[in-house]
Amino acid sequence: MISTILTLVLKRISTPITLTEVINEAPETYTFTFKVPANIDWAPGSYAHFLCSDLGKGKKVNNKLVRELSIMTNSSEQKIGFTTRIRKNPSEFKQALLNLNVGDNIRIFKIGNHFKTPRLDKPIVFISMGVGIATFRPLILQHLNSTSEQSFITNINIDRSGCFVYKDELDKIPGDRIKNVFVTNRGDLYKSIDACISGTDSVYFIVGSDDFNKSISDYLVQKNVAQEAIILDKH
Repeated sequence: MISTILTLVLKRISTPITLTEVINEAPETYTFTFKVPANIDWAPGSYAHFLCSDLGKGKKVNNKLVRELSIMTNSSEQKIGFTTRIRKNPSEFKQALLNLNVGDNIRIFKIGNHFKTPRLDKPIVFISMGVGIATFRPLILQHLNSTSEQSFITNINIDRSGCFVYKDELDKIPGDRIKNVFVTNRGDLYKSIDACISGTDSVYFIVGSDDFNKSISDYLVQKNVAQEAIILDKH
């Protein structure tokens, strides 16, 4: 009975979206993009809950098929998508993603945003771990497409595999607008952060695991960066 009620509620509050493309970004890393329904909108840096089921033909809600994921597109791109790792022995949700075909529907609901729009009057530093860069991609593109005066962006991403998501796309952006730094170890990550701290009054946005967020924010505080200049991807 509870499952039936939950299914009815999710049908009411969620919206079906149709798969248009699956992109193999890097080993074990995929981007899934969908058509944007007329009633869906979001701000750069948003996340959403995705249910890897169309709830059709009497299907009931399976909580294992729901994940909160960052939206890696801007609404101006006329597609909505996310990027995720899918390794060996994937979860039920990720296995369901692999089983999708173009034209299949899943459902989206509960769109939110952990980040405020970055200020334009200070240098911006984005620090991400792995596919956490998905949160920053739409923020970078929005910021660079703005007609107002731009502050400089430093985009730092660490991935021990050395296979960096969106690297080819981001490296095409002119160097007078953004500096991309891709590293494979913490030592180089901290050196890159130190270079941003020296002589600047930057604002730092951090996306990664809870441990990553804490260690990077603690490091910034130890380097005398003001707490209000450190913005974490968290509830």
